[in-house]
Amino acid sequence: MKQLYHVLFLFLLPILSACNSSLAITSELQQGKRSFETGYYKSAMHDLLPLATNGVAEAQYAVGYMYYYGYGVAQDTDVGYFWIKRATEQHYEPAQKALEMIDNNKNKTKR
Repeated sequence: MKQLYHVLFLFLLPILSACNSSLAITSELQQGKRSFETGYYKSAMHDLLPLATNGVAEAQYAVGYMYYYGYGVAQDTDVGYFWIKRATEQHYEPAQKALEMIDNNKNKTKR
């Protein structure tokens, strides 16, 4: 019986770790969003950039937005575009809409 518990524990350990990791990501994402909404853009970037680097689409979009418009960082539209595009590759709808708007504005200025 003890062996069965050990096997179950070893099977469940990665699942529990993944859940804990997911909760940490959600918490960091929420903190980053709160910081952004209250105007603490540098703090938001501090919270969101690691998540963006790890592939969290919502964080990628937020980081891209901050770079594109210069919130909490020096404005860099190329870096902003890069991050927003990464979020669109994961089918994150707000990023898709933003990228479409950016591309439309670029096309209008080229005419």
